[in-house]
This record gives sequence, structure tokens and C-alpha cells, in this order.
Amino acid sequence: MILPTEFDFTQGNLQDYLDCPYRFYMRYILRTKWPALVVGDALEFEARGQAGGRFHRLVQQYLLGVPQDRIDQMAVEDLNPDLSTWWDGFLAHVPPWLVGERWVETTLTTELASHRLVAKYDLILSDQDGGLTIFDWKTSHKLPRKDWLLERVQTRLYRLLLLEASPLLTGGERLAAEQIVMNYWFTAQPQSPVALAYQTSAYQRDRSDLSRLIEEISASKPSDFRRTNDIKKCHFCIYRSHCDRGIQAGDLGDYDDFDLEPGDVTAEIPFEDLPEIKF
Repeated sequence: MILPTEFDFTQGNLQDYLDCPYRFYMRYILRTKWPALVVGDALEFEARGQAGGRFHRLVQQYLLGVPQDRIDQMAVEDLNPDLSTWWDGFLAHVPPWLVGERWVETTLTTELASHRLVAKYDLILSDQDGGLTIFDWKTSHKLPRKDWLLERVQTRLYRLLLLEASPLLTGGERLAAEQIVMNYWFTAQPQSPVALAYQTSAYQRDRSDLSRLIEEISASKPSDFRRTNDIKKCHFCIYRSHCDRGIQAGDLGDYDDFDLEPGDVTAEIPFEDLPEIKF
């Protein structure tokens, strides 16, 4: 096994592997720093990511009980005018849905295929029927299709791990898969989240597929991490010139910023303090 000691799998690095095994190898095993831009307009790209991060912090403070007038002022005074618009959309639609016990910016971890699996949630909410709902805030400019969201590692990992962790949040009762829902809330569509209900069959598939994927990565040799055949994925990869797949960065207007705002969840997580859920 060539993975770094105590390597933890997240939705970010697993999605990287599925997009391009070689990118995973360069980023997480060799930890290669490569001087390439993701997109041509680097300043605007960075500004988008930072604005998304600030929006997440506004929502976090609201959910933790910081007075709304203080948050309103921060949104209005932000250098990015989009932030105030996003905040207004949040306030106009989301608060009535937030009835129930809340777990804000919560990180859960478990062992799967002899490796630690980690997920950080923007919000987990208990409902009146005893189920659990995940809310994930997205400042993406583009609205993805529901079928695309269902196949993303984030959706599959977050629902699976919450189901396994449910006894920690319900006082000992393990929920059925059908009691788990994941809601993606988009600033571009504030009136209604994209709700992805879970099912036992989906849970069984997710557990099998994620276990196989982790085992595959863990057993791989350097030569097994091959470059993707989908050249479109190379347009926004910082290693594209290393792979002789282009020098010029992709156009920001074509960039799918679904995963832009949050960083990788492995950063600044105190793993020694996290509860572990056993399969």
C-alpha cells in the first residue's frame, strides 16, 4: 500500500479518484505542488470560492444563534454584492424548514474497508417523525440535474455515513435508510432545495461501491493510477501541463463550481475528538 500513513477518505478525494486516478495520485500520494491555474481568470475564481466560504459562515452563525441584525450587516457590507442576494434568498425561504434539533458544521467518521471515512455536514436536522435531514448549502452558479447529484460521491457518502451514525444523534436508535434525506440548497434556486430521499437498496449499493473503491485505491501500485480518458476533465486540472494535456487554463464561464466553496474536510479536523461509528 502506498497511501500516506493514517490516510482518511473523504468525498473530495474519492471524487478526485473517480474523475482521474492520476490526479488522485499526484495530489494525495505524491502531494505534488504544480504551478498551474484551474481557470484563466484566477482572481475571479478565488473570489468566488472565498465568497462561498463567507456565505457558509453567515449561515453557520445564524444557526448558532448570532443575532440576525449583525449577520444582515455583514452581508450588506460584504465586498461581493452576490453575498447579500444569497443571504436575502436564504432568509426568505429557509428558516421555516429549520424546525427540530440541529447539528451545525458536524463531522462524523467511521471505518470502512479498514480505512477511516470522514464527512463534514453543513447542517443535520431532526424532523418531527424522528428522521434526519442533511442540508448542504451551495453557491454554484449552475443548477445540476438530480440524477447527476444522486451519483456524486458527496451524496452517496453523506447519506450512508449519517445512517451509520444515526444512533449517536437519536439517543441510540438506528434509523432506516428511508428516514434519511439529503437536501442541496442552491443560492440560484432559493425557493426549494433538491431533496434526495434515501432507500435501503441505495444504501446497500453505496456501501458496496465505496468499500470496493477504497479497497481498489488501497491496493493500487503507482502504475495503476492512470490518467482519465475524459479529456474534458483535464481542462480544469492543475496537473494538465504535467500530463501534456494542455497549457492554457479553462474558461471560468465553463467551470462547474459545484464543489468550489468548501475546502477538503480533512483540513483542521480534530480527528482524535471525533466519535467513530462501527459497521
